[in-house]
Amino acid sequence: MISVERKQQDRAEQTRNTILEAAAKVLFEEGYSAATTLHIQQVAGVSRGRLLHHFPSRELLLTAAVHHLAQVRIAELTAGVTIPDALEERIAFAVAAMWEITGQSCFWATMELWMGARTANPELREALSGVERTMLGILRDRADELFGPEVTSLPDYRRTREVMLTSMRGARLAYTFHPRDPDTEPALSNWEAMFADLAMVAR
Repeated sequence: MISVERKQQDRAEQTRNTILEAAAKVLFEEGYSAATTLHIQQVAGVSRGRLLHHFPSRELLLTAAVHHLAQVRIAELTAGVTIPDALEERIAFAVAAMWEITGQSCFWATMELWMGARTANPELREALSGVERTMLGILRDRADELFGPEVTSLPDYRRTREVMLTSMRGARLAYTFHPRDPDTEPALSNWEAMFADLAMVAR
């Protein structure tokens, strides 16, 4: 039988996840200014005391929400997919997958926090710095998995990966002002060419 303590832990974890999902939803759909603890509490459908028990400050709640969203969404996005074996096809697949990942709700929620931290919130800046390192770590690890050892072992792979991730995130920001079909993004072929060139030099 499941112990009373285990049931309490499960309920606490469920409540925590409910709060995180609500915070991420508000950040993504309504923006940083709307993401007050009161509003998140209402969206989550929990009491004030329960929210503060899990997250004693707004900054901790919002940064934890972005981290949670990244872990869940990025894992879901490419779970169970078949990755091509042929080098050129694998590079094209990995680039396309990373481009899709950078367009997920966790990216835009992070952007909202960046803007809030930039303008007038030193506490958020401090809390966000750790989450940003974690987010980059998740993106790097996923890229490495998608490209596979044949690509990741190439000379200068890491630098090329960083150029791709940075430019992908920058390109996504431009979609805020110039919406278009991301599947036709011209830079996709450029990112593919960077890794293809690495492979060509190594041969």
